[in-house]
Amino acid sequence: MGILIMSDSHGLVREVSQVVNRHHVEKILHCGDFCVDHKRDPFSNMTLVRGNCDSTQEVPTEQETEWRDLHILQTHGHLFGVKGSLLRLHYRAEEVGANVVVFGHSHVPVCGVERDILFLNPGSLQMPRGFHVPTYALLEETGTSPTDVYISVAFYDHLGNPVPQLGGNYSVRRPMRSS
Repeated sequence: MGILIMSDSHGLVREVSQVVNRHHVEKILHCGDFCVDHKRDPFSNMTLVRGNCDSTQEVPTEQETEWRDLHILQTHGHLFGVKGSLLRLHYRAEEVGANVVVFGHSHVPVCGVERDILFLNPGSLQMPRGFHVPTYALLEETGTSPTDVYISVAFYDHLGNPVPQLGGNYSVRRPMRSS
């Protein structure tokens, strides 16, 4: 079991519920611009961050999650200028000791490792950009070594069909734990 990651659903409820019900996962992360009442099902069972189109102040703009051997930084991305560069987001990940960053905002599905940090944008369930169908992602930890964590990321379209040209297998460093 892994983590379901979605973003930029912009008011979709039925479609988000279908995605959630399709997969048996340990956690669900939504990277912002959900644009509905965050206390409404299925959003009430997710770890949410507020995007630039979300109005509630009750949802933070950033979350950190410890899951297995991963330290995950979750944000929407608009406060880090992700449409232009991931550099500011990379600096923030280093500041908090994250080895995985999940974000949205650009609506463009992205997945890759940069200097031992996995950056993952699941794309958009509502308005895809840079790809021909709406997408979301599943992340799984597939193994560890004394220094590394091995991760598999699979992308799916809004109907649950695998999107094999996105995602893959990655390796990141274990996060530094303070004693």
